[in-house]
Amino acid sequence: QVRHGEGHALQRMFREFREVLRKPWARVITLTVFLEGGLVYGAFAFIATHLHHTHHLSLSAAGTVVMLFGFGGFLFAFGSRQFVSRLGETGLALWGGIAMFVSLVSVALTPVWWLAVPACFITGLGFYMLHNTLQTNATQMAPERRGAAVSAFASCFFLGQSAGLAAAGASTAIVGTRGVILAGGIGVLFVALWFARLKANHQHNVER
Repeated sequence: QVRHGEGHALQRMFREFREVLRKPWARVITLTVFLEGGLVYGAFAFIATHLHHTHHLSLSAAGTVVMLFGFGGFLFAFGSRQFVSRLGETGLALWGGIAMFVSLVSVALTPVWWLAVPACFITGLGFYMLHNTLQTNATQMAPERRGAAVSAFASCFFLGQSAGLAAAGASTAIVGTRGVILAGGIGVLFVALWFARLKANHQHNVER
């Protein structure tokens, strides 16, 4: 009886997810957050290693630099109202992607380690600019199935992180940490540009 009940629960869960993903905008959001998680976390996981091997920073010092990512998130949290009012959702996604691109490329190519300090901070700010926009849209992409929609969003985000870390780890032997961080920065820029364009079109269609 327990197994039978569990089977019904799984069937209901997959049915709810299927109904959410039938909506084109929901597919855009979940694909975008999957790619975001993979590209950003796949690259960011190797920044400390890159600083250690390239600039001979101790692992504890490199970890402290990477920690500044979180402070970028704090800045966004404190100034989110101003960011949203000035940039709007499309602008947040676009400029968040640009900020992460510039920062990750700077970390990969900088000849001096200390430039990674502002770069990690700005990467965190840019990430929360883009991710907060995606999360807001996730709560609205299927209002009649909000719980399933947010669950699908979170699942895709964490699956993207896992896939990105696995791909980045396998790629370091071929392109090194510099190549992995560069690829993450370039990739997240294209994802942000793509999403910002689709978001602008979607918003225009909703307002018509």
